[in-house]
Amino acid sequence: MNVLNFEDYKTQIQDAIQKKISRGSIVPSDPDGYILIDGFFNLPFYKEVGSNIILGGPSIPAVSVVGKSTGVIHTFALKVLLPNIQL
Repeated sequence: MNVLNFEDYKTQIQDAIQKKISRGSIVPSDPDGYILIDGFFNLPFYKEVGSNIILGGPSIPAVSVVGKSTGVIHTFALKVLLPNIQL
């Protein structure tokens, strides 16, 4: 697995999200725009749910933006924004 530095991809991520915003792909939209959260998120997913805490396992690398006036958070799978990125 490659180690990715957020700062190395920040401009590409911002550009990809801006394209989605300009196409109206983000609903609800924020009239004051968005702030990109400076870092990656890993969204874990599981085949089953129980009372145990599961550490590790598969996850989806993602990034998020926060609406400046609404506070609404939109999260995007990194591979959808940058399909050629090597994870």
